[in-house]
Amino acid sequence: MHIRVTQQSDSTTAHLFGELDHHSADQVKEDLDNLIRRFNDINLILDLKNLSFMDSSGLGVILGRYKKLKAKGGRMYIKNANPQIEKVFVVSGIYQIIKKIK
Repeated sequence: MHIRVTQQSDSTTAHLFGELDHHSADQVKEDLDNLIRRFNDINLILDLKNLSFMDSSGLGVILGRYKKLKAKGGRMYIKNANPQIEKVFVVSGIYQIIKKIK
């Protein structure tokens, strides 16, 4: 699992590659926390195009980072979730909290 970060003028995109599960959750949490710390009111886009699998640990990582980001005045968006991950997001209700973008 690794993350590649790209920046635009009004947002930062974290491109997630691999599997976000209990094996990689702590590292992803740390990487995203570091990213959030670097910016005050970041608009963070999680691009999941290359994320092949995610379990409940990954859902917890995303929700936890959303709460941290919101507390700092930032916003989080999700894009390019594959069908399996999309189903997890729909069933969990995450799209009621975090906006899905194209």
